[in-house]
Amino acid sequence: MSKSTVSSSLNVNTTRRGFMQLSAGSAALLTVGGSFAALTGCSQAPAAPGYRLLRPAHLEFIAAIAPVILNQSYPGTLADQAEERLLQALDRLMGTLQHYAQKELVMLLDVMAVAPIRKLMGAPWSRWSEASPEDVEAFLQDWKVSRIQLKRMGYGSLCKLVSICWYAQPETFVTSGYPGPPQHIVYS
Repeated sequence: MSKSTVSSSLNVNTTRRGFMQLSAGSAALLTVGGSFAALTGCSQAPAAPGYRLLRPAHLEFIAAIAPVILNQSYPGTLADQAEERLLQALDRLMGTLQHYAQKELVMLLDVMAVAPIRKLMGAPWSRWSEASPEDVEAFLQDWKVSRIQLKRMGYGSLCKLVSICWYAQPETFVTSGYPGPPQHIVYS
């Protein structure tokens, strides 16, 4: 497929009618996914020990996608602490989100925990802990270039959240070229 064909196939109809159809379809998909997650008990699971919002299934999902999103910089200088530090940072960041955004993100993470819905969304059927890096890469790539705006938004949100939480760690500043926060110099 040529580059022009790919870019033209990704254009979204931005008419009012197209926007309303996209909104209705996205809302219906999330509602069905959230309802299925509620029926299976996934959305009622308590937070994982040591976390305020992230549930065990969420931790498994983030742990699977983070190395693929962060690529060469993961685990970096944090080594054995990388996964735990990233997950704790994400949990803290989620706690700062507005209620609606937090609820939608938790719903997205819940949907990724339920195998039938996960498969419907283009993710591997197997548990995330069993997914190969190639499977995770294919899933993320599918969401990145999907014609469905909800998937593209999910991809962007997941990548941004994981990247922000990772590169906010002082030990990772060097890999991003960030010299660190400005130092206050007290002049006498």
